[in-house]
Amino acid sequence: MRRLLLYQETETKLKLSWWPTPQDYNEAIQITCANLQDPELQHGQVYTDALGLPRPITGSFACVYRLHCIEKDFALRLFLRNISDQEQRYALISDFVQHDDLPYTVTFDFLRSGIKVMGEWLPALKMEWVDGPSLDDYIVENLANPDKLGILCDKFVAMMDDLHRAGIAHGDLQHGNIILWRDELRLVDYDGMFVPKMRAMEANELGHRNYQHPARAAKHFGPYLDNFSAWVIYASIK
Repeated sequence: MRRLLLYQETETKLKLSWWPTPQDYNEAIQITCANLQDPELQHGQVYTDALGLPRPITGSFACVYRLHCIEKDFALRLFLRNISDQEQRYALISDFVQHDDLPYTVTFDFLRSGIKVMGEWLPALKMEWVDGPSLDDYIVENLANPDKLGILCDKFVAMMDDLHRAGIAHGDLQHGNIILWRDELRLVDYDGMFVPKMRAMEANELGHRNYQHPARAAKHFGPYLDNFSAWVIYASIK
């Protein structure tokens, strides 16, 4: 059953009154040549499971598919709910990460016509695939190597210092959003990110509840946003 959303009627047309389910996306992504508009992704092959079906990584906000294209792999992020100022937010975040000098962020493209579902073109994010274990898997792999975990702690502190100096916050720091690429930290999932040009906005999500302060609310949206989750992660690694 599709999730109903409220929209305002414009002078030109009535916007969608439904939003795709994960199953809708699963069906559409199987025919990349017809349902994807990006030329690079149109010729991509979706990673599948043992049954030959698309293998998404699904969260509360989006599902992510890995596509193997001619030169590299990409992550295609498809939204499970619509945010009224979604395109504006991603434009500000994209502008920042494309011009920053931080090694932790990954550039991406906001595709206004990303995927066609039930005859309608819907937005998506295209990002180069970051290959490597997530933070929790990396820790498990190195439980018997305290020196390596100590180095991880140092790198994590350095990353948080750099983010703080840049005046930004990830907004949802948790094990699944921190990838170890060749033992170096990379951040993915920028749905809740704060950048300086977003000071007048509120948060559109509150992050993984096991990493966030229990009193966090939408009004809490600024460069300080990662403070609590950063201490949770640092203390856990220690």
